[in-house]
Amino acid sequence: MRNLPQAILQIAVGTGLVLAILWTWFHPGRFSNIQLLGGILFVELLFVFVWHYERYFFAVVMISFLWAGTMLPLQDGFNIVRWILLGIGAVVGCIIWMKSSFRSFSPFHMIAAFCVLSAAASSVVSAYPGISLAKTGSLFLLFLYGSSGLRLAVHGREERFFQKLLLVLEILVYLSALAYFVFGIRLYGNPNSLGAIMGIGVFPVLLWAFLVGQKTVRVRRGVALLVCVGLLLFSVTRAAMLASAVVGLVLCLSLREYKLLFKTGIGFVCILSLVAILAPSYFEQKTVEFKNDVFYKGHIDQGVLGSRQSPWDRAATEIRDHPFFGSGFGTSPTGEDPGLVLGRFHSTSELSREHGSSYLAISEWVGLLGLLPFIALFVALGVNTWKTCAWMMNSRNARHYSIPLAMVVIAGLVHAGFEDWLFAVGSYLSVYFWCLAFILADLVPQRTAVHSVAAAQAVPTWPYPLQAAASKR
Repeated sequence: MRNLPQAILQIAVGTGLVLAILWTWFHPGRFSNIQLLGGILFVELLFVFVWHYERYFFAVVMISFLWAGTMLPLQDGFNIVRWILLGIGAVVGCIIWMKSSFRSFSPFHMIAAFCVLSAAASSVVSAYPGISLAKTGSLFLLFLYGSSGLRLAVHGREERFFQKLLLVLEILVYLSALAYFVFGIRLYGNPNSLGAIMGIGVFPVLLWAFLVGQKTVRVRRGVALLVCVGLLLFSVTRAAMLASAVVGLVLCLSLREYKLLFKTGIGFVCILSLVAILAPSYFEQKTVEFKNDVFYKGHIDQGVLGSRQSPWDRAATEIRDHPFFGSGFGTSPTGEDPGLVLGRFHSTSELSREHGSSYLAISEWVGLLGLLPFIALFVALGVNTWKTCAWMMNSRNARHYSIPLAMVVIAGLVHAGFEDWLFAVGSYLSVYFWCLAFILADLVPQRTAVHSVAAAQAVPTWPYPLQAAASKR
């Protein structure tokens, strides 16, 4: 582990092993307890993950949060484990980062810190201040991890990091396809979760990888991309479809790939025309179903946004009732008794409700005064994505690691306008989004990284523009 005293860890591990051997010798009957054995195994694995912090910890954190949000066995256990891992990752990462020679913080990290302070201030006026402070603490741990420990996993290891990220996303696509199309298992629960994962977490990265891939991997990634699109359409989630369409449009326009847009549109029209000619009744049936399920969501009489009208109206009412300091970060009381919610590790319906938009949710939670740091955070995200898109437009080159990160940020900001996950730290999508957003803050290319189209086309490998951008920082 970089810059961490190895002797201290060796002494700690050795002492732990000796104590474990002595405890086993004097309490042999305790090892028939499955929970105890599981806890010991978790502690042992935790030592391994901390020892190889830069290599494994980001993957472990993401897997724990994703597992907690699926229908897989041990889901309840991962509801607890994810917070332990995030807390250890934030603390250990901060210690290592502060001891490193390349430690630095940008205005983006300072803005994130003010957002945490704003959330903490809103907790004071919450109807459930303890719960609100706990949720603020989870936001603090996520932002602390993104500002320190996460950067250790990427700094100097960019190529390896993105190769592993691509491989994991490809595997995730195929496993999801098997679960939904072959075994009929709703792996992520409701269809909105499936659409969000594919539209925000997977599609932007795979689309970028397909565009920059060499012939040997381009076909493989193209197949994974098609499967991802199939899962996205299967979810019938309009917010995720809109986010993916915006990403595809922005990416193609930034690269000036007008022919690709034209060919995609023509191909889509030809497929629809072919289906309409060969199976007119089937085409008509699916058209009606798609119109009802995607555009109206069963609320034809209320218009396209009829399903969002009710939560939007209620959120607007709450904002008018608590305009300055909000209802408390992470809490939107519904008037029901939350019971012993403090003993749980996830949100309940008594303390939160659907807002229909992450932006309305954060406005209700922190109020108009507390909203200022979050507005600054959105502006910083917009600036980072704009710089990346401007670099693409000037260079006509997609071979930069900041590009998939910027596309994920764009997809997430569009999708967050219709769902509540952006600041719900317990959501795997929220953790994934903010982790990539913090990485983007370090990898934003400079305007002078590549000056001409000819220079961009002469770049033989991916790391060149990344190194050029890093040298300007």
